[in-house]
Amino acid sequence: MKKLLVMLVVAAMAVGCCSQCRTRVKEAKPLEGTTWHLVKVGGESLTLPADSFNIILTENNLGGRGACNSLLGQYATGEKLALRFSHLGSTKMLCPENEQLEMKLIQILSQTTHYDIDYDMLMLMKNGEIIAVFKAQ
Repeated sequence: MKKLLVMLVVAAMAVGCCSQCRTRVKEAKPLEGTTWHLVKVGGESLTLPADSFNIILTENNLGGRGACNSLLGQYATGEKLALRFSHLGSTKMLCPENEQLEMKLIQILSQTTHYDIDYDMLMLMKNGEIIAVFKAQ
C-alpha cells in the first residue's frame, strides 16, 4: 500500500512539473518581433541602459542599437535552431563609452551558429557554447 502511495505521489509531481515546463515553453518569447537586450557576454553579466545594446529580428532583417550606433544586418534560421547573421554593419558615431562592447556585439553576432530561447532569455551560441545572452524587453 505504501509503495502504491509513493508511486502516485511521484507520478503527480512529474505531471505537475511537466505542465509547468510546457507552460514556460508555450509562453517563451518569439525570436522574431521581440526586442532583445544584451545582459551577458561570455560568462560576464552586464548592466546596460535599457535603450542601448538591443536587437530586434524581423523578416530576416536585424535592427538594433549598440552604445550609440544603430545596428543593421540580415539573418537566416535553419534546422536545429541554426542562426546565422550576415551583412552586419553600424553607423559610425563616436561613442567613447562602451565602444569596445559595441564592436564585440557585432563580432558575437557574426560568430553565432545557433540559438535557444528559455522563456524570456535568448542565448546566442557558437558551436554549442553560449557566447551572449539577451533578455526580452
